Amino acid sequence: MLAKLLSSLRQQTLGAIALFFVLGGTSFAVATGSIDSREIKNNTVRSNDVRNGSLLARDFKLGQLPTGPQGPKGDTGPQGPKGDTGAPGAEGEPGISGLQRVAAESAFNSNSFKIVTATCPAGKRAIGSGALVDGGLSGDLPNTLTDVVIGAVVPTAETVVPGRVFAAATEEEPTADTWSVTAFAICANVS
Repeated sequence: MLAKLLSSLRQQTLGAIALFFVLGGTSFAVATGSIDSREIKNNTVRSNDVRNGSLLARDFKLGQLPTGPQGPKGDTGPQGPKGDTGAPGAEGEPGISGLQRVAAESAFNSNSFKIVTATCPAGKRAIGSGALVDGGLSGDLPNTLTDVVIGAVVPTAETVVPGRVFAAATEEEPTADTWSVTAFAICANVS
């Protein structure tokens, strides 16, 4: 009977030792981190299963972590290198050159109607015009009256080369005084 008791005690002891290793071995495997993602079912790890502070930003997908507050503005960086020279610009509008004033004066007499033409030099256009009456006054200063008026100052069209300016004057009141009319053309080369 003692032999039976010893045999039974031996079997129970061996069973207890085997159970200890089986249960202790599982605990040991869990404690050393030997379980990897292949052994964990999806959506089974919960917040209380993860140690606080053990996850890093790289452990999360982009956009899963909230954005932190904006930091202070940084210092201005150094100036960059000079850029390449740009392409040439478009050709500019045509300009003028060779500006010149041309005058033509009528006869200085008392004939009532006078017309005169100032003509620009060859190749130049009239870009401005004017006219002037000399004489044809009656009375004394400060009560001088003009007896002659300019009736027209007409430049040719801007496309006419050489350009011309026509000026015409007439006596508003008949006068024996002598007078003349002068036409002015402002001429230039226009490209």
